[in-house]
Amino acid sequence: MNLDNKNILLIFQGGNLGGAERQAFGLAKFLVAKKNCKVDILFVLSNTKSEEFKTVLENSHINKTFFFGEPYLFLKREVSIKNLKRLKWSLQYLLKLRKGLINSKYDVIIPFQNTPSKIAYYLYKLLPTVKYTFWHQLGLDILKHDQFESIAVNNMPCIIGNAENCLDIFRLDYKVNQYKLNLLPQYLSLQKQSRNKIEIKETFNILKDKFVFGMIAHFKSFKYHDLLLKTFKKVHSNHPNTHLILMGNKDNDEGTLSIFNDLKMTINQDNLNSSVTLLSNEDVTNVLNILDVGVLLSLIEGTPNVVMEYMLYGLPVICSNHPGCVALLKDSKLLVNNNEDDIYEAMKKVITSKSLYEKESYSNLELIKNYNVESYVESLEVILNKSFK
Repeated sequence: MNLDNKNILLIFQGGNLGGAERQAFGLAKFLVAKKNCKVDILFVLSNTKSEEFKTVLENSHINKTFFFGEPYLFLKREVSIKNLKRLKWSLQYLLKLRKGLINSKYDVIIPFQNTPSKIAYYLYKLLPTVKYTFWHQLGLDILKHDQFESIAVNNMPCIIGNAENCLDIFRLDYKVNQYKLNLLPQYLSLQKQSRNKIEIKETFNILKDKFVFGMIAHFKSFKYHDLLLKTFKKVHSNHPNTHLILMGNKDNDEGTLSIFNDLKMTINQDNLNSSVTLLSNEDVTNVLNILDVGVLLSLIEGTPNVVMEYMLYGLPVICSNHPGCVALLKDSKLLVNNNEDDIYEAMKKVITSKSLYEKESYSNLELIKNYNVESYVESLEVILNKSFK
């Protein structure tokens, strides 16, 4: 099996442009341009699209998009009238999907994250032309442990995780056989663009000689912007030539806006307005061009896109020591535990040691060369051939 000339359906949760979605758009571009595929998208949780997502979609290689209303695919392990209704609603949703998609004659379904993976399994069973799909676990995502999910996980021919810890939930929660579990780190989807650093710093009111740390991550509770901000306050008091950028998207939902506002309030209370820049919905390439050090502190990660992007720009990376991050950064001296002392020491070392800075920068530039879309697709084809003998 190879992916040449295939009709492919990508399944997204919704229209926010996170790491999974950026991977999907890059994959679609390669499949259309190099493999002569046709690629569509199915949205399952929401058809609402962020402005950033709309821009990328308009300039993408996607043929069509579909949305069939809010999904219902859930069944508890109980006998009750409510559960019979759940079964009815779930079957109605699946039949709606089948009716809307059957004429597209897809060969392959590629989901991104757990809810899309659950739906992918049932489409694999309901659409007669679909020959290949898999469960796609990416970073921090939850399992619901309902009957539909249990059936899908236990009968899906192939499960792919982008870091070793992503596969643990299937070993522990579902006791999936090891031969079904596959590790496939994602690829670097961003193209490097060099832009005028001085002009960008002026736009953000950052003095041109500042040493800039930056964390680009969703404003979510499992991303530790607040821990970085707290640590930076201490760093800045001892190294006043430093600056911090915190960037995410505050408009995803009420939770992201609340975190953004909390960070803004803390910055004001700590009198850090001139030393911390809080951004939402800005061009990520502009920000990458003015960083001296990339940072990612979080509860859990798969293989984080943003770390790969930091590496592309030759930045030393201070990062929580999750397995996927260690796999990317290898023996970096800047992998840290999520505590203030570790993070402070890493920030201090990268400011004060030119040799460490240059070593980390060079290492990251070399390591990132291994993560390209061509190799990713080749590995995906090998996994699918093994799983669908």
